[in-house]
Amino acid sequence: MLVRDGLVALLMLTGCQTLYGVKILPVGIVKERKPCSGGCGRRGHCNYEEGRCECPWGYIGPSCEVDRMAVCRQTPDDPGSCGFIMPKNCECYRECFRLYCHYGTDTNICANQMWGADAFDASCWLYGSEERGPATDRPQDSSLYPENPEQETVWFGRIPEMLGRTNYSDEELRLEDPGRRYRSPWDRPWLVWHRAANIAKPLSMCNNTCANGRGFCIQRPGSPDPECSCHFGFKGPDCSKEDPTTCWFSPTCSGRGQCRSGFCHCHDGSWGWGCHRSAAYHPVTPGTVPDLRSKARLKIYIYELPWEIAFPFEVQEEIYTRDNIYTGYEQFMQYFLMDDSVRTENPWEANLFYVPALAYFYAENVRNSQWQIKAVIDHIRQQWPFYNRSGGRDHFVFMPGDRASCHSDRWLQDEIIKVVHFGMQKRNLTWFGIENKDYGCIQTKRDLVVPSRSVKMGPLLPKTTTSYYQWLVANRGYDGKRTLLFFFAGGVGDATEYSGGARLAIKLLLQNLTSPPADVKFFEGNIGDAYHGLLQTCKFCIAPYGHGWGIRLVHAIHFGCIPVIIQDNVYQPFEDFLPYEEFSVRMRLADVPHMVELLRTYTEDQLAKLRLGLAKYYRAFIWERKFDGLAYEWTLAGLQRRAYHLDGEYFH
Repeated sequence: MLVRDGLVALLMLTGCQTLYGVKILPVGIVKERKPCSGGCGRRGHCNYEEGRCECPWGYIGPSCEVDRMAVCRQTPDDPGSCGFIMPKNCECYRECFRLYCHYGTDTNICANQMWGADAFDASCWLYGSEERGPATDRPQDSSLYPENPEQETVWFGRIPEMLGRTNYSDEELRLEDPGRRYRSPWDRPWLVWHRAANIAKPLSMCNNTCANGRGFCIQRPGSPDPECSCHFGFKGPDCSKEDPTTCWFSPTCSGRGQCRSGFCHCHDGSWGWGCHRSAAYHPVTPGTVPDLRSKARLKIYIYELPWEIAFPFEVQEEIYTRDNIYTGYEQFMQYFLMDDSVRTENPWEANLFYVPALAYFYAENVRNSQWQIKAVIDHIRQQWPFYNRSGGRDHFVFMPGDRASCHSDRWLQDEIIKVVHFGMQKRNLTWFGIENKDYGCIQTKRDLVVPSRSVKMGPLLPKTTTSYYQWLVANRGYDGKRTLLFFFAGGVGDATEYSGGARLAIKLLLQNLTSPPADVKFFEGNIGDAYHGLLQTCKFCIAPYGHGWGIRLVHAIHFGCIPVIIQDNVYQPFEDFLPYEEFSVRMRLADVPHMVELLRTYTEDQLAKLRLGLAKYYRAFIWERKFDGLAYEWTLAGLQRRAYHLDGEYFH
C-alpha cells in the first residue's frame, strides 16, 4: 500500500525522508514498488511501477498465464506470429485482426499496416475437411499443420471479418483457387512481384521438427526437401539456436535478463524494454500530478508498453532485417536506454516523454504509421496522466518513413513532437493526400528533423570518415583528388512530387547542353561500387529528396563531398541550430538551369573552407559511436530546444 496519511505531509515538512522503509520525496512523491501476482517471473517479470506483469508476445494475465495468441502457435515452444509465410488456422488471423485492427473492418487503417496490407487475401485453414466443412469435434485452438492436410483441413480465402461477417457460413469466404491450398498465403498468382510459392509441410518432415515449432516446415520451389523457416528469435538449420539480436534495443538486456524473441525476460527487480528499470515513483495523493520538472536539466521518461501495443517485428516472417537507412531511431533507443544522465525513471520530473511506438515495424517506409501511433497514444492517455496534462506537446515519437507525418491526421500533426527524416514545411502543399494546407508535414519549431543512417555494410559505411577528415584538416581543407565538379546517380522520376522535380530538372539541363561538361557525371539508376568512388572524387554532390527524404546528404557528408541541397521548403537535419552555410550549398529548383556555372564560381579556397566546415560538423550525421558518431547527442540537443520552445510558448 502507498503511504498517504497525514503523517507523510508532516514528515515532509520536517525533512524526514523515510517512513516504515518507504522513501518520501519532495512535492508529494513516494518511491515505492507495486507488487505483481505470484508466478509472474515464470514467463514474464514484474513492472513494479504499474504492478503489471510484463509478458512475452501473446501472453496476458496477472502472471502471463493466459495465452491469448495460442491459436497462432504450433506448439508451446513456438513463439507465435501473425505472418503469412506459413498458412495458419483461420482463427489465428481472426485473433490477429482483433489485435491490430481497432477502427473497423477497413484493413487500410489497421495499426499494423504491414499485416493489414496482406490480410484481405490471406488464405487459411480450419481443422476439418473440404467435404464436411470445419470440424465440430476438434477445437480450433492451434496452428499446428496436420500430418495429412488433404484429409484434415478445409480452406478459406479470407477470414469472416474481411467481409463484415461473424462466421464461416458465407460461400464467398471459401478459397476459390484450389491451387492455393497447402501453400503460403503469400502465393498470389495475380501478383508476380508478391509470390512465395512455398508448400506447407508438417513439422515431422523437417529436421528436429524445427526445434519443436521454433520454425515452420516448408518446401521451397525447386528444393527437393522441406526445410525450417525459423521464427523471430531463432536461427540455425533446425532453429535451435537463440538469436539475441532480436532485442536490438538491448541485446544483452542490460545484463539483467535474457532476450527471447524480441522480449527481454528480466531478472526480478528489473523491468522495461531492456531491463533498464529498477525504481518506481508515485504521487502520495492519488489522482494528483506533482510537478518536479527542472528548467535547468533535461530529463526524459520512456513509456514501457505491453506487447499488444508495440512489439518489434513478428509479422514479417522470414524478413527480420530492416533497411538500415531507416534505423536511426533504433540507435537512438539503444543509446537512450543506457543514458542515465538524461533518462529518468521518475516521470514526475520529466521535461519530455518518449513514446516508443516502433512505427517502422508497423508501417515500414511508405505506409501510414499514424494508426499505430494513435493506438499507442490512446493507451498512454488511459494509463498515465502526462499526455493529457500537456495535450501531448511534451511527448515525442519517431516517424522514420519516407514522408513521415505528411499524411497524418491534423490532430497528430498538431499535438506530439515528431522526430523525422523529412522536413517538408510548405503552405498549400499540393501533393496528393496532403490535407494540411497550413504547413504540410512538420513545424520546425516543434518537430525535429534528424539524419538517417547509411547502408549496413560495404564501402558506404562511414568507417573511414574520421580518418579522412583528420587528413583533410591537416591539409587545411584542400583535396587535390577531387577533380570532378559534381555527380548524381539514382532514380529520376517523371513528376514534380518526386524530388520536387529537382532530379528531372538536372537531367533535362544536361541533356539540352550542346556540349555536356566532362567533369559532370549524371547517371539514372544504380551504378554499384562506382558510386563510392564518385563520392571521393567530386567537389560537389547533389542532394535532392526523393519520394520523401533522401539519403544523399548523409552520403556526401560521410565522404567529404560538399552537398548541394536542392530541396525547396524542406528543412534539413538539425537545421534550426546547425550552420549549413558553413559546409553546404543551398540551391533553389529555379536555380538548376544555372547550376553548372554557379558551382564553377567557387574558388579552391572557398571549397577548402566548406570542407573544413564538414570536418567540424560531420559527426552530427553519423549515428554509430564506433564510427565517432554524435547524432544521438545532437538529437538530444534538438529535443532540449523543443522543450525550451514549449516552455517559452513558441508553439502551442
